[in-house]
Amino acid sequence: MTSPGGNWRISKIANVARRSIESLDLESQEKILTELEVLQADPFWGDVKRIKGKKDIYRLRSGRFRVYFRIIPSFRLIEILLFDQRGAIKDKNVQRL
Repeated sequence: MTSPGGNWRISKIANVARRSIESLDLESQEKILTELEVLQADPFWGDVKRIKGKKDIYRLRSGRFRVYFRIIPSFRLIEILLFDQRGAIKDKNVQRL
């Protein structure tokens, strides 16, 4: 899937996700921020998959980290919901998203 027209925009980053990113070392932070910039260019590019049972929630895989995000196509917005390492994010409650 590709997005016609202009870029998408990250409108919101959940506090839990923001704190998780900020707790990383500088090199990992830079890699994740680069991934988020690419996500704004095209949220369907790369290793992005839709979460089963969720209409508008996707996950981006970046090495050992996972970013769960919601897409609002009518406004071309992205909301970052969760960010953590692969094993830890499985334990978080994705059902409430």
